[in-house]
Amino acid sequence: MSYLVLARKYRPQALDALVGQEHIERALRNAIAMDRVAHALLFCGARGTGKTSTARILARMLNCQQGPTATPCSVCSACTEIAAGSSIDVHELDAASNRGIQEIRELREGVGYAPARDRYKVYIIDEAHMLTADAANAFLKTLEEPPPHVVFVLATTDPQRLPITIRSRCQRYDFRRIRAADVVAQLRRICIAESVEVDEEALWLVAREGDGSMRDSLSVLDQVIAFSGAKLRGDEVAALLGVADRNRTARLIRAVLDRDAAAAVTQLAAAHHHGIDLRIFGRTLAVEARDLLVVRLAGKASRDLVDRAESELEELAALVEPQPIAELERLATVMLELAEQVARARNPRLVLELGLVRLCRTAKLLEVQDLAARVEGLLRNAGTSVPLLRDAAQRLQASAVAALVHAQPLSGLQSPPQGLAVGAQGQASGRERQASPARQPGNKDDDDEPSRDGRGGGVSAVQHLSAAQEWAPSPGLAVVAAGSARPTGPLGGRALHDADLAVWRRALSEKLGDPVTAAHLDHAVVAESTPGRVKLAFANEFYAEEARREGVAPKLSAACKLAFAGSYEVVIGGVDPRARTESMAARARTARLADRDAQLQALVRTPQVQAVLEVFRGQIALCQTEAEIAAEEPS
Repeated sequence: MSYLVLARKYRPQALDALVGQEHIERALRNAIAMDRVAHALLFCGARGTGKTSTARILARMLNCQQGPTATPCSVCSACTEIAAGSSIDVHELDAASNRGIQEIRELREGVGYAPARDRYKVYIIDEAHMLTADAANAFLKTLEEPPPHVVFVLATTDPQRLPITIRSRCQRYDFRRIRAADVVAQLRRICIAESVEVDEEALWLVAREGDGSMRDSLSVLDQVIAFSGAKLRGDEVAALLGVADRNRTARLIRAVLDRDAAAAVTQLAAAHHHGIDLRIFGRTLAVEARDLLVVRLAGKASRDLVDRAESELEELAALVEPQPIAELERLATVMLELAEQVARARNPRLVLELGLVRLCRTAKLLEVQDLAARVEGLLRNAGTSVPLLRDAAQRLQASAVAALVHAQPLSGLQSPPQGLAVGAQGQASGRERQASPARQPGNKDDDDEPSRDGRGGGVSAVQHLSAAQEWAPSPGLAVVAAGSARPTGPLGGRALHDADLAVWRRALSEKLGDPVTAAHLDHAVVAESTPGRVKLAFANEFYAEEARREGVAPKLSAACKLAFAGSYEVVIGGVDPRARTESMAARARTARLADRDAQLQALVRTPQVQAVLEVFRGQIALCQTEAEIAAEEPS
């Protein structure tokens, strides 16, 4: 072939030509200078970082006619033949295709012979982790005690797959991923040598696609030169590679930080219409958000943490300077989750659009220090009349909470302000802080009733405000009893109604001493009744099945006779939708929730709550009673 690809044409021929591996260069130079070259070396690292090239350079250093030397002459027969891959004393073995025990046996036989011309026989075993277990075991003795004229160099991208017995017999060198800035500098030198005009944006795009591999970066550069000719521009390179240039991603990120959903969606649509793969675009946005966070955290030290040009770092620093760290952390987290979702999505554009809109519509987060400063300002204005606010300020200053996460407002509250969780709480006295009545056995509805507090998973920055007595405008929440029963006189065997169930239940629980059976009536209604016969129906099949258990109906009949002075046949029916709203448990629950909502609305209107909401510029996220807070705490 008349054309030689750039990766082969500019392959390093000396230690000082290695890119980004200064620690390897120094170690090998010192080993040669001190005559301490190990008989077995293990080169580990990602693809394209120079492992095999360094092995060839080491072979030239050992066999150069002027050596052993750290600077081979590159003109003697040993140097030229090793560089061309034709030296009879340097053997390269591809363990991916020669991985069996037979190949290792042949290698062991050849090791015993002296070099044909050079000082050392050098065996370079590439992809050494591909050797079979039998081949590795057969290689152990030779690797540990080779003849003095033999040097082994094992190269691998996955050293953990090599048996520990192999690794322990080698001197290990770890090749680092090459920094993008180093790749860009090398690409610039190659472009000058190839008479290719290229701008900085194009070089950084190529380096980013190389992902720390010099060989991959040169392959990409070969590709874009073939596409664009002797002039490389950033937008053309981005179009060829199907990736987004920095300007495009920067505009979209800026729109998200400015909470401009329309601009963010427009930028995404422009990227899609430009032909950019949205799965790659999602990963690019995640990396962009990560870089913003690192620049904000590290400041000038980010030069070593972010692979960007100096001008780009300055632009990022100006963009993130007014942004809270918590805001950038959330942006990076959400972008990473979006990138993972987009990678699996059938409609990546829809996933990205919804994620960007959600980010733009989310309120900005505040730092704890800012919140504490606002509370302190309120305290200075309010004096000592609001001791609870002073306690809240101390809690904020000591807390690790970085922000308030918003939730859905409590149903029934009108336009609540934003960002604050308030606990509904009664007065301090035992008479006013009345607890709800204990649940009766079998009261499954109460156990399964979903919360009506409107919480949406938010984190309360002042949740402990619920423990303060000064804020409660009225007594604590208590269950309101269901409707009163009819007078209980000697009624004979009359037909019964729903209102009679309370009297029936009381007779069963108090007079017969059976509260467990009495609990079945909490979820029942009278479906049919004639003098001497009553049929019960229940809120759901679970309660109906419980009532059909053996022995329940006779107990109900005995209590009915005792309560209404007549002989009754009790029939257990099925499910009646009316029981979901008309049973004693349902009516008690409805009354309890109505009373609770009324109490909470009165609490929200108190001046103290309104003052805190104004300081935090927030929204009610969670309202709880003391009993509810205590129930959530681990025992």
